[in-house]
Amino acid sequence: MLGRKSKSTIDSLIGISTSIQGDVHFKGGLRIDGHIKGNINAEAGQPSVLVISEHAKIVGEIRAVHLIVNGEIIGDVHSVELLELQPKARIT
Repeated sequence: MLGRKSKSTIDSLIGISTSIQGDVHFKGGLRIDGHIKGNINAEAGQPSVLVISEHAKIVGEIRAVHLIVNGEIIGDVHSVELLELQPKARIT
């Protein structure tokens, strides 16, 4: 199926050396390796995948359809369809 995105496609990356203060809004797929102090929200009503790598630290609320966590989250987590906690996941 050429040209058709799967649910697990990562469209954007926030790298390990990146630190963001403020809210992040995204569509599709987002992988976070860096640090974010602020809320992370996927576009409502659209498929989304958020991957929090083992190096990532998030302080804020997260909303996504599919959420895969292997890093640290300090805040509320809202996942509509799937929440996957990998071995190094830490949610407070």
